[in-house]
This record gives sequence, C-alpha cells and structure tokens, in this order.
Amino acid sequence: MIRGRTRRDGHEVPRAGGPEAAPVAEAAPADAAIAARAVARDRAATGGVLRRARRGTAVGAVAGVVLLAATAAIASGATDDLVRPPATDLAVPAATVPAGDYTAVCPAPPRLLEAADEGADPQFSPASSTARTTVAAMVLSDLSATLTGSGLLPVGGGAPLAMIQDFAPAASLAEGPASSGADGLTSRLAGVARDVAVDAPTLFRAQPQGGLTPVAAATATYTATDGDLRGLAATGCQVPSSDFWILGASTTVGQASILTLTNPSGTPATVDLELYGQDGPIEATGARGQLVAPGETRRIVLGGLAGVQEQVAVRVRSDGGRITGIVQQSVLRGLTPGGLELLSPTAAAGVTQVVPGVVVQDAGTARRIREQEGHGTAAPELQVLVPGTSDAVLDIEVYGPDGVVELPGGGVGTAAAGSVTTVALTDLPEGTYTIAVTSDVSVVASARITRGIDGGKPVDFAGAPSAARLGADHAMALAEGVDTALVLGAPSGRGEVTLTPVAADGTLGDPVVIGLAGGTSVTVPASSLGRAPAGVVIDATGDPVYGAQVMTLPGARAGLSVAAVPAGATGPQSIPVELGY
Repeated sequence: MIRGRTRRDGHEVPRAGGPEAAPVAEAAPADAAIAARAVARDRAATGGVLRRARRGTAVGAVAGVVLLAATAAIASGATDDLVRPPATDLAVPAATVPAGDYTAVCPAPPRLLEAADEGADPQFSPASSTARTTVAAMVLSDLSATLTGSGLLPVGGGAPLAMIQDFAPAASLAEGPASSGADGLTSRLAGVARDVAVDAPTLFRAQPQGGLTPVAAATATYTATDGDLRGLAATGCQVPSSDFWILGASTTVGQASILTLTNPSGTPATVDLELYGQDGPIEATGARGQLVAPGETRRIVLGGLAGVQEQVAVRVRSDGGRITGIVQQSVLRGLTPGGLELLSPTAAAGVTQVVPGVVVQDAGTARRIREQEGHGTAAPELQVLVPGTSDAVLDIEVYGPDGVVELPGGGVGTAAAGSVTTVALTDLPEGTYTIAVTSDVSVVASARITRGIDGGKPVDFAGAPSAARLGADHAMALAEGVDTALVLGAPSGRGEVTLTPVAADGTLGDPVVIGLAGGTSVTVPASSLGRAPAGVVIDATGDPVYGAQVMTLPGARAGLSVAAVPAGATGPQSIPVELGY
C-alpha cells in the first residue's frame, strides 16, 4: 500500500494512485480540471504562508542578534562600528546675531551712611551742601555723519534727562537712523551731552547703527568741598555684566564700604557675593541669593558682611538679569575727611594683570601726611587677589616714561591663595606709572593711591583697577570740571595709539599719534589734544597697550580719581547653528 509522503512541516501530501486520489481520477474531465486547479491553489497558498512565516522568523532572529550586539556595544562604549559619521563633513552654518543697544549704567551719587536702629535698614543721606554729580556722554556717528538715537534715561523708566539724538522707532531701524545733516561720505562727528546733573542711577542708551553696536561711552563725576564725603570720585558708566570683580574696599574703623548694585534689565537678578580678605575667604551670612528686581538699585553695607578687614575683594555674580556694581568707599579719620572713591570693576582674572594710572606723590609731602595721627594707611599700594586654591608666584614690574623702575626686593614674591596681598609703593619716585603683574596662576589686581596737599589738610584717595588691552574704537567721555590726563602703558613690545579728540560741539579734531616703546608709560594731558575736549576716540595697534583716565581737582585741592578706558566697540557677531535630530 502506497502511503502519502510527509512534508517537513508535518502535513501529509497524497500521492497519485492512493486512496485519497481515487475520486479525482474517476471524475469527469471538467470536474477533474477544476479539482486540479483547486489543489494547486491550496498548495500555493499553503506554501506562501509558510514562506512568509519562515522569512518573518529569520528577520526576527537577525533583529534580535543586532539588538543584542548594539546593547553590548553601547555598554562597552564601542559604538564606532555601529554608528558611523557621514563620509562627507558638512559645514556648520552661522547665524548673524543682531546688534543690540549700547547700554551703560552711571551710578547713583554717593550717599552718607547714617546710623539706624538695631534690625532696621541702613539709612542714606545726601553727602553735603556742595556735592554735585554730573554725567558726560558721547556717541560717534558712522562714516556718513549719521547719528543713532541716544540719550540719558532714568533706570527703570521715566522722562529722559538728556537727548543726544531722538530714538528711532524699532520698525525704522532697518532703514538706518536719521541723518545729522552733515555732508560728505567720510565726515564723522559725535553727539555729545555735557554737564547733565543726576541724583539717581542713570542709563546711557544708544541704538545700533548699520547693524553694529555704536561707539559710545559716558562718565559720571562727583565733587564736594565740604562734609564727610569731601573729594573727587569719577567712574566710567558700566555695561551690565553677570560676573565681575571689585578690589580696594576696607571695613576697618573710619572706613565705610557700600556696594551698590543696579539691574537695568527687565529680568530679575539673583546675586551671589564672594568675599576675600587679607586672611583668606570670608564666609558671610546673607552674601548669597540677593535679589535685585528689574530697574532696582540695591545698597549693601560690606561692613555687615566682612567687618574689620583692611582689604576686601568682592566677586559679584548674577543669575538672570545682567547688573552693574560699584563700591562707594569713604574714609573719616577722626573728624577729618580722608577721601572718597567709586571703586569700579577690574579686568577679568588672569595670569597677567596691568594697572595703568598709578599716581605717586613726592616723597616729602607723602611722608608728612602719613606722620599725622591716624594717617598711616594714606600710602600707595598694589593689591593682588589670588582667588584659587594655589599660592601665586608674582613678578611685578613698574613702568615709567623712561622705562622700568625697580621695586625693593626686585618685585618678585609670593601671594597666598584665597587672600588679598598688598605690595607697598611708597619707595617709588614721584610720577605716574603703569604696573604689570605676572603670575603662574590667575589673579586679580588693583592699586590704591592717595593725594594730599600738606599736613592738616584733607586727603583724597583713588582706586586704579587693572585694565583690558586697548584695541579699536574705544570712546571715552572726559570728566568735567577737573584736570584730566590719559595714561598709556606698553609692558612689552612696541605699540602705537591714535587719540582723536572730540569737541563739545561734536566735531572731531586732528588725530594725535603716540608711539610707545616696550616697558614704558606715558601721560597725555587732555589739554594737549585741543581746547577743552569733551571726549576722545582711542585706537591702538601693535603690541599690547593699556590705558586709564586720571583726574585731579585743579588748584591746591586734594582730589584724585582713576577710571579705566571702556571696552571698544564690537563688530558683527555670529553663533554656530548645528542642525541635527
């Protein structure tokens, strides 16, 4: 008996001549054909299902193997063979960042700290009957003598205090600002605001022009001839930042340090303070999480955070809105005013710090002042902060108009980590210097200098912060009612500085070119640039050059202040835009 053969899938297929095939053989021809086609369709359908089933099983098995291999590769970190970069590198496109307004905050006038009841907020009162604070501002036109909208405004909003050029509506900025009416394609001029009296923090704002941030700057100047805050204090109005350093504060008896923070943005700022003294970092309750609301100015008495410290350095960092900050530092020796200064931020921490504008009095006058009771600290000194955890090896060089001036001990020493180290400058001859500090770790530097007339008379002091390297298109508004000079220093190599004076009516004078040999410092009185210039545009080429504005009260008065040259204008900026999924 012939049996049907069994397929590998377990189904039995009938063979011809078997019992299952007899009905087909005995059928009519037409029925036989139909039956044959039905059997063929069944076989084809059955085979197709089985083929698809076998193919699906094979694909699933392969996918499982690949998944297990990929999981093992990811766990071991060896994914290069599984994920390969494209054979062709594609350039990352860059998106142009639209230029924003130039904004700078001019600080509030100094205020006298008054005693308050225990648990009450500190009280502040006007400094004196003769105290006066003014702001001078300037903005440079483009090459076609076109001025952008600019002016002095109260921080937080309000009526403008002074307009240089009316602000253009935002929709019309793409068409360019209004023309000033001057002729010529390369006739540049400046918009100038002078002698603008202020009694609160002020915002200097200038709209972009030609897709660029404008060349602009402002300077605030305070003078007083009576009261406990007698003296001269001036500072450049600051561009807001989220991280900066201030050196030169002191909280010993007779010294008052008030940190003033201003938030000109529309975003709240949460501010953290890091404090350093002569003995190391200072842990202070309330130094972190200070909230400065939009448009708000907040005063913080440093004596409440770091009491009885001869030197205090402050790092200010904000999360949220960008802010500005200055330290109002004043001295009262018994009943004798000892000076006032608005301490401004230094250059960023680095292994090289350059401090221009260090003024040293003649040795005889300086000695007679220090010999008075309580005046022992009225001496020039360099202050260096090492913010890290490693001690610093310092190499200090002093540059004058004739070259390097030696410091006692050769200017080489060690500064302790996390503390402020001072270097006496009393042995330097009379003159104005630039000091360079080189370190093996990052440091921050500033100088504290003094000026007096003679024994028994009031003494003033100033803080000279470290400065950033000069480049192109630095604008500096010159302080009013004082004698002003620019101090330029070239620590190494040879540099060239072009000074273009700006008159009070906005016209630009003839450029003055100053060549600096390496290792020298020169002083350029503002009077040598023209008749009562209101500002100056500074361009530097060659090796690094640094600069500051030094101000003194005319006549036999002990006013002294130093302000660093503001940062230059920036060109078009772009950011890389990386596309992916």
